[in-house]
Amino acid sequence: PSVPVLGRVTAGRACWGEHAATAIWDASIVKVILGGASNSRDLTDLATLIGDRDEPHQTRSHDHHGRRSTQTTTRRLPIMPAGTIRTLPFGTGLILLRTAPPIITHLRPWTARRDLPDREEPGERPHTSHLNRRT
Repeated sequence: PSVPVLGRVTAGRACWGEHAATAIWDASIVKVILGGASNSRDLTDLATLIGDRDEPHQTRSHDHHGRRSTQTTTRRLPIMPAGTIRTLPFGTGLILLRTAPPIITHLRPWTARRDLPDREEPGERPHTSHLNRRT
């Protein structure tokens, strides 16, 4: 299986074209969304993909005799509006799976993995320590 990794969906459009990028996006079983996107079309599409929720809304009124009445209606609101997706905090991801509700998760930096070898020198990045070794 292929795993496309895009910083932005617009990068896929620029690389593969509109139709191919859409096909790749639609075929992705798992989508991990990070904050910071600025394309309103993509953000609106994501908010639509995540879905809506029902929110009850009550209106209270009084007639000229002082009698009170309450009316309850239901409003449909996005579960996660485009602005909320855009402003996800650093280190937070929104995971969209094909057959599951959206998942908000804290992403751990890969440098925090316990299975990485110890660093050779202070401040050295773990993935490059082997490059500086002399044999």
